[in-house]
Amino acid sequence: MNAPDKALREQMRALYDLYFQSSDYQRRYPRPNPGTLAFLWRHGLARARCVADVGCGNGRYALPLLDAGAVRRLVACDLSPGALDALAQRLARHPLGNRVQPVLGGPEALPRQERFDRLLMMFGVLSHIGPRAARLQALRELRDRAAPDARLLLSVPTLGRRWPLELLASLFQPGHESWGDVRYARTLGGQRRQFYYHLYSLRGLREDLALGGWILEAAEAESLAPEWLVTRWPRWGRIDAALQPWVPACLGYGIRVVARPAPEP
Repeated sequence: MNAPDKALREQMRALYDLYFQSSDYQRRYPRPNPGTLAFLWRHGLARARCVADVGCGNGRYALPLLDAGAVRRLVACDLSPGALDALAQRLARHPLGNRVQPVLGGPEALPRQERFDRLLMMFGVLSHIGPRAARLQALRELRDRAAPDARLLLSVPTLGRRWPLELLASLFQPGHESWGDVRYARTLGGQRRQFYYHLYSLRGLREDLALGGWILEAAEAESLAPEWLVTRWPRWGRIDAALQPWVPACLGYGIRVVARPAPEP
């Protein structure tokens, strides 16, 4: 990892530590997106032997999987010690908490000796990782740890639905790498903080998956409305879940995909 990528990773770690310590994350996203949770069930989480949850946060998806008794072993990794502390507190109160192994870091921190049959990278984690080279490396790390029959389940923010002014402004920023790279601001701890994000088209996501060792099998809209609205208001979440199947993947607030490992060369 080169120096700029390391600097961006440290920036993201510090930002998300602040995010979790301030409780802003829990207030903004108090529960899973019901459509995304249903997506996980449809694509084999109930049958999974060993699951990796990359960018697990405070367990917004890991905990419902445990609640259902579906996960035999789950390795939950995140860059933020604050996120893992929040997860550990929740696991300590859970009767199946010993099935989860928290790991500090990104995909490279997953145990090398394990082969996962389901790998999760939900809620735009891939887009936060950094420039394209770092994102492709993350996808390759996941491919290296995938069982032959594995599936990668991930979601990313949609180009054209998110941060339009920031997307336009990115063209004039020094060091701009590619169309879709944006920096947006959010108030944390009473101060405006800047986040990096990459917005994906379906075509761009398919290309990155292929270069990372994956074959896209299926894609769909993640939701019609913003994630915070879907997760904070259960009634709207149910309406959104009913509308979602009719929304093309490229018009969703995010894109959810399923990918399988490409054959070894």
